[in-house]
Amino acid sequence: MEIDSTPLDLMVVCPDATSSRVDLTVALDVATRTPLAAILRPVATKAVDAAVLLARALTPLPMQPGWDASLAYSRSVLPPGMLPGNEETRAAIAAKPVIMPESITVDRGKVFVGSTFIAACERLQVSLTKAAPRTPTDKPHIERFFAGVNSGFTQYLAGYTARTSCAGQGPAAEARFTLAEVQNLLDWWLVAVWQNRPHPGLRHPAMPKKDLTPNEAFAALAGVAPQVPVTLTRDDYIALLPVDWRSIQPYGVNFHGLHYDAAALHDYRGVPSGLPSPANGRWEIRYDPYRIQSIYVRDHRKGKWIEAEWSLSRHLVGPFSLDVLTAAKKALDRRSASIPGADLLAEVNRIMTAPAGRAEAQAARRASAAPSTVPDPTPPLRLAPVPEEEPEAEPGAAAPSEANATAPAVPRPRRHARRIDLLED
Repeated sequence: MEIDSTPLDLMVVCPDATSSRVDLTVALDVATRTPLAAILRPVATKAVDAAVLLARALTPLPMQPGWDASLAYSRSVLPPGMLPGNEETRAAIAAKPVIMPESITVDRGKVFVGSTFIAACERLQVSLTKAAPRTPTDKPHIERFFAGVNSGFTQYLAGYTARTSCAGQGPAAEARFTLAEVQNLLDWWLVAVWQNRPHPGLRHPAMPKKDLTPNEAFAALAGVAPQVPVTLTRDDYIALLPVDWRSIQPYGVNFHGLHYDAAALHDYRGVPSGLPSPANGRWEIRYDPYRIQSIYVRDHRKGKWIEAEWSLSRHLVGPFSLDVLTAAKKALDRRSASIPGADLLAEVNRIMTAPAGRAEAQAARRASAAPSTVPDPTPPLRLAPVPEEEPEAEPGAAAPSEANATAPAVPRPRRHARRIDLLED
């Protein structure tokens, strides 16, 4: 398996109403060219995104908590036909193989050498191979995959950066889709289009002139070297998510300023976990940064995960990410010092449903517009000053003394050339 990140040639609408490019991080199986998972992140990929990528690579989409609700919300806001119905979607997902990797090749970026990603690999007993510095040929397959995504998926969406606008506006003004919407569209395109498109690098010895699709290549290899199907369960998926430590208060768990609660937490309110460092008596919390309407508290005494929902989650229009929560808090901080829960809920729903207002759209255009660095080709005409002539020495004046003669002479001001077009006829 190869894992790498690259900026996608697409502008998306960010939660703060600005437009920016996104980072695409992909886990690709080399033998079958199957993208096991793909994650879109604004600006740059973080270490927690690499851990979430590994968890999604080994868990089918329907088994990931919150995926059904996220897909249903995107289907309700996108134009009809962009995302198919549940039956067609699940049929395409069922045909995509789930592959357990033996080795993962990554670059030496701090995202992939951090403790979060390494701990996830150790938990799955997967070896980690680091590519040579500044050597993209160590991961040629995933570099070719990025080019295929650009030519087969990105260029057909509004906000494609390589498209020339006929109205004179940049790609930032043409961005129409949010990050969550593009993520669901990309997931569908991978299972429905990429997995069924012939690849020139996939050949069978019995049919050397026929290009195979990733699904066909997996079926051919499974007959020669079958593997034990290993699919992560819901609890295994949760255990690979980013970790945090929190105490259980009488109202529940406070995570990023939101109160999460569940009936199963009743016996542990105000009770320390008894776990040593780094817990220090707090409880283990797992969360998905792209679907934080719920968090998961580990009950190490009973060996299970407790799903705790945000106290106002039933009033949400759909699952929201940590970036949406951060943008909502920034918008409310400019209005008031304290943020009531009802106002935060309304702001989150507004970001996910309402289009950007006039002021927000203008701020987005100002943020995306780069200042020009080209100098003005026609500077204004300025008449060069004429230096004053030095007065002549009076007759009989004393000659300069020896001290004055040895002193450094003051340089005369340089005479500037006068413009020809300013001379008198």
